[in-house]
Amino acid sequence: MKKIIAIPTALIFAILICHSLSFAAVSQFTGTWKNADPNTAGITRLAISGSGNALKIHAWGKCHPQDCDWGEVSAYPYARGVSSDIEQNAQAVSAIFSTGFSQTLVIVRPLSRSTLRAETYTRFTDGSGRSNYSSTYTFNRQFLPGPIGPIGPIGPIQPLPAVVEDCIPFNPASTTLKNIDGRWTLADGGHLMFNFGSNKAEALQALKIIKYYRMNRSCFVGRPDPSFQYLLVDGNAPQGNMPGEDCVAFNPNTIEVRNIGGRWKIADGSHWVFDFGGKEAEARAAFAIIKKYGFTRSCYVGRPNPSFQYLRK
Repeated sequence: MKKIIAIPTALIFAILICHSLSFAAVSQFTGTWKNADPNTAGITRLAISGSGNALKIHAWGKCHPQDCDWGEVSAYPYARGVSSDIEQNAQAVSAIFSTGFSQTLVIVRPLSRSTLRAETYTRFTDGSGRSNYSSTYTFNRQFLPGPIGPIGPIGPIQPLPAVVEDCIPFNPASTTLKNIDGRWTLADGGHLMFNFGSNKAEALQALKIIKYYRMNRSCFVGRPDPSFQYLLVDGNAPQGNMPGEDCVAFNPNTIEVRNIGGRWKIADGSHWVFDFGGKEAEARAAFAIIKKYGFTRSCYVGRPNPSFQYLRK
């Protein structure tokens, strides 16, 4: 049994706030991860499990002839503020591994849906005089195949539901930013399209994106309170790679509609991409739309509470 020795909470917070932050659902951390450096002398593998505030991290370190098992310990996710939804907006996860001679603080942050960065801070507790040290590692997600069951008879392939779209055309060339009663709004003439409240910077970024891709149709699923929105360019998905945009990749060939914890979501493997709450029909309509246009990126302005979202190839 490993003895847990306290590391001051203030130290953990100090480390967290000294870095630029990226946000992800807690589920983006869970899974099995392998060090990108096969010759690492430090942590070789991580296995993160659980949900919400109830997480566990299992770690293995480089040893010969086989890796040393550090064991599994409790882990703690961190959001930006006390009112943030930790399940949806985790920025890091920390855990502490202790031995009879040392204590290692591990802090994990997302780099992408398939990559994590882990920072470790090791101090020696045995009075040996050895210097405390820190390390940084990159881990790649490992996709483990499940067991293959017997193959039954193949029935008829069910077609995707017919896509009924709700779109409003606009002209990107004449779309401008207006301040209407103190609220920054993107408008095409008298057509008010996107409202950013007092956030002028995010409104300007959204306008830049619309003009960059020449988006000219704004589309919805579930108005008047849409659960899903997307923009098109002449009836097609926006394509390209605008410098500085904030996008998360997913595979349109592997996504599926699933009920996770009582909420309908579009998930890619173990990671959900879009959340529709109790609206199953809207989740399935959005799924059909993603398949139709082949979207591969979900993009945001202003995370963790984005004021503008769009999809592209």
